[in-house]
Amino acid sequence: MARPIAKDYGTKRRLILDRAAQLFADEGFDRTSVSRVAQACEISKANVYHYYRGKDEILFDILNAYLSGLRDSVFTLQKGITNLSPEDQFAATVRKLLLDYQGMDNEHRLQTTVLNHLPADQQKVLLGYQRDIVRLVSRLIAAIEPRVFENNAENLRATTMSVFGMLNWYYMWNPNADEQARRDYAAHVCRLCKGGFARL
Repeated sequence: MARPIAKDYGTKRRLILDRAAQLFADEGFDRTSVSRVAQACEISKANVYHYYRGKDEILFDILNAYLSGLRDSVFTLQKGITNLSPEDQFAATVRKLLLDYQGMDNEHRLQTTVLNHLPADQQKVLLGYQRDIVRLVSRLIAAIEPRVFENNAENLRATTMSVFGMLNWYYMWNPNADEQARRDYAAHVCRLCKGGFARL
């Protein structure tokens, strides 16, 4: 007979992921043991192993939940903004990304620093989420100035990654940004881009 799932299964699993994400980001993935995660959660090491077989599995679950959620969020947004101009679609997407980053600094740091600790097949899944988001933003940029980016994939890629550079490192110099600050910065990024694409 299958063992019944505890009523607090989801809550405890979420606790493990949240505390592990903070530890991996602050103390380093290599230096954080399962025992340290258990201590931070105030549960036994055996209890952690009830949910996960090891650190790699915890890390994958953290990043899979974060990146798949981010990808799904911005793709869902697109369904409701098809009537907007390319510029407004781009602005809405930039704003959505920054708002979705809020409260996820640990997960955001981990995707840039320790993703390569995972097995190749798991990296492939996570990188696929990232590529989906990058391709979406790239398509929106190309739609704003099609004459500039048509037949110039290198220019489009450089521009797309420059935009992500502005977005992805925002948490480093403004870690306590609230929702309004993120909306303001999204507008700032769009103002920098407005007209600039045409000069490339």
